[in-house]
Amino acid sequence: MGGVRGRGACVRARGRVLIYALLIHSARPEDDPLPAAEERAILSRHRALQAEAIARSELLSVARLDGRDKARTVRVKGEKASVTDGPYMETKEWLVGFYLVECADEATALARARQICPEDGSVEIRPVNWQRTP
Repeated sequence: MGGVRGRGACVRARGRVLIYALLIHSARPEDDPLPAAEERAILSRHRALQAEAIARSELLSVARLDGRDKARTVRVKGEKASVTDGPYMETKEWLVGFYLVECADEATALARARQICPEDGSVEIRPVNWQRTP
Protein backbone atom coordinates (compact mmCIF):
# COMPACT_ATOMS: atom_id res chain seq x y z
CA MET A 1 0.00 0.00 0.00
CA GLY A 2 1.20 3.50 -0.62
CA GLY A 3 0.49 6.61 -2.58
CA VAL A 4 -0.91 10.08 -2.64
CA ARG A 5 -3.15 11.49 -5.31
CA GLY A 6 -2.50 14.83 -6.93
CA ARG A 7 -4.95 17.67 -7.27
CA GLY A 8 -8.17 16.47 -8.82
CA ALA A 9 -11.91 16.70 -8.62
CA CYS A 10 -13.30 16.93 -5.10
CA VAL A 11 -16.46 15.39 -3.80
CA ARG A 12 -18.52 18.21 -2.32
CA ALA A 13 -21.49 18.31 0.01
CA ARG A 14 -22.88 21.64 1.09
CA GLY A 15 -19.76 23.28 -0.34
CA ARG A 16 -17.35 21.22 1.81
CA VAL A 17 -15.04 18.38 0.87
CA LEU A 18 -15.88 15.25 2.87
CA ILE A 19 -12.71 13.43 3.82
CA TYR A 20 -12.68 10.24 5.87
CA ALA A 21 -9.84 8.43 7.56
CA LEU A 22 -10.15 4.65 7.33
CA LEU A 23 -8.04 3.41 10.26
CA ILE A 24 -7.19 -0.28 9.87
CA HIS A 25 -6.66 -2.27 13.07
CA SER A 26 -5.52 -5.88 13.38
CA ALA A 27 -5.47 -8.30 16.30
CA ARG A 28 -3.12 -10.73 14.52
CA PRO A 29 0.20 -11.11 16.35
CA GLU A 30 3.04 -9.52 14.41
CA ASP A 31 5.07 -12.73 14.60
CA ASP A 32 2.25 -14.77 13.03
CA PRO A 33 2.32 -14.00 9.28
CA LEU A 34 -0.71 -14.60 7.11
CA PRO A 35 -0.74 -17.60 4.78
CA ALA A 36 0.30 -16.47 1.29
CA ALA A 37 -3.15 -17.08 -0.25
CA GLU A 38 -4.89 -15.08 2.47
CA GLU A 39 -2.42 -12.19 2.10
CA ARG A 40 -2.96 -12.16 -1.69
CA ALA A 41 -6.75 -12.00 -1.17
CA ILE A 42 -6.42 -9.09 1.27
CA LEU A 43 -4.06 -7.19 -1.03
CA SER A 44 -6.48 -7.76 -3.90
CA ARG A 45 -9.26 -6.03 -1.93
CA HIS A 46 -6.93 -3.12 -1.11
CA ARG A 47 -5.85 -2.76 -4.74
CA ALA A 48 -9.50 -2.75 -5.86
CA LEU A 49 -10.36 0.01 -3.38
CA GLN A 50 -7.29 2.01 -4.42
CA ALA A 51 -8.07 1.64 -8.13
CA GLU A 52 -11.68 2.73 -7.62
CA ALA A 53 -10.72 5.73 -5.48
CA ILE A 54 -7.93 6.76 -7.89
CA ALA A 55 -10.32 6.54 -10.87
CA ARG A 56 -12.66 8.95 -9.06
CA SER A 57 -9.74 11.21 -7.92
CA GLU A 58 -10.74 10.50 -4.31
CA LEU A 59 -7.62 8.82 -2.90
CA LEU A 60 -5.65 11.32 -0.85
CA SER A 61 -3.23 8.98 0.91
CA VAL A 62 -2.74 5.36 1.95
CA ALA A 63 -0.02 3.88 4.13
CA ARG A 64 0.95 0.62 5.77
CA LEU A 65 2.55 1.32 9.14
CA ASP A 66 5.59 -0.36 10.65
CA GLY A 67 5.03 -2.78 13.52
CA ARG A 68 4.30 -1.91 17.13
CA ASP A 69 7.95 -2.41 18.06
CA LYS A 70 8.80 0.73 16.06
CA ALA A 71 6.11 2.89 17.71
CA ARG A 72 6.94 5.57 20.25
CA THR A 73 4.49 7.47 22.43
CA VAL A 74 5.03 11.01 23.71
CA ARG A 75 3.19 12.23 26.80
CA VAL A 76 3.42 15.72 28.29
CA LYS A 77 2.59 16.56 31.90
CA GLY A 78 3.13 20.18 32.77
CA GLU A 79 6.39 21.10 31.07
CA LYS A 80 7.88 17.59 31.16
CA ALA A 81 7.68 15.29 28.17
CA SER A 82 8.27 11.55 28.32
CA VAL A 83 8.78 9.10 25.47
CA THR A 84 7.91 5.42 25.83
CA ASP A 85 8.28 2.48 23.49
CA GLY A 86 5.24 1.01 21.81
CA PRO A 87 1.72 2.15 21.06
CA TYR A 88 -0.16 4.47 23.36
CA MET A 89 -2.07 1.72 25.17
CA GLU A 90 -2.16 -2.01 25.63
CA THR A 91 -4.83 -3.52 23.45
CA LYS A 92 -5.33 -6.64 21.37
CA GLU A 93 -5.87 -4.60 18.21
CA TRP A 94 -3.18 -2.32 16.82
CA LEU A 95 -3.14 0.25 14.03
CA VAL A 96 -1.59 -1.29 10.90
CA GLY A 97 -2.48 1.28 8.24
CA PHE A 98 -4.79 4.00 7.05
CA TYR A 99 -6.44 5.62 4.07
CA LEU A 100 -7.50 9.23 3.59
CA VAL A 101 -10.30 9.28 1.03
CA GLU A 102 -12.87 11.71 -0.25
CA CYS A 103 -16.36 10.23 0.01
CA ALA A 104 -19.76 11.47 -1.07
CA ASP A 105 -21.15 10.59 2.35
CA GLU A 106 -20.68 8.38 5.40
CA ALA A 107 -22.39 5.44 3.70
CA THR A 108 -19.66 5.46 1.02
CA ALA A 109 -16.94 5.55 3.69
CA LEU A 110 -18.59 2.60 5.48
CA ALA A 111 -18.78 0.61 2.23
CA ARG A 112 -15.08 1.20 1.59
CA ALA A 113 -14.26 0.15 5.16
CA ARG A 114 -16.20 -3.10 4.71
CA GLN A 115 -14.24 -3.79 1.52
CA ILE A 116 -10.85 -3.79 3.32
CA CYS A 117 -11.78 -4.87 6.86
CA PRO A 118 -9.44 -7.61 8.12
CA GLU A 119 -11.11 -10.73 9.54
CA ASP A 120 -9.02 -10.40 12.70
CA GLY A 121 -9.57 -6.68 13.21
CA SER A 122 -11.61 -3.64 12.35
CA VAL A 123 -11.67 -0.47 10.29
CA GLU A 124 -12.60 2.69 12.13
CA ILE A 125 -13.95 5.49 9.96
CA ARG A 126 -13.61 9.03 11.12
CA PRO A 127 -14.38 12.33 9.38
CA VAL A 128 -11.27 14.48 8.93
CA ASN A 129 -11.38 18.21 9.56
CA TRP A 130 -8.97 19.16 6.80
CA GLN A 131 -7.78 22.73 6.95
CA ARG A 132 -5.30 24.10 4.50
CA THR A 133 -2.99 26.83 5.70
CA PRO A 134 -2.17 29.78 3.46
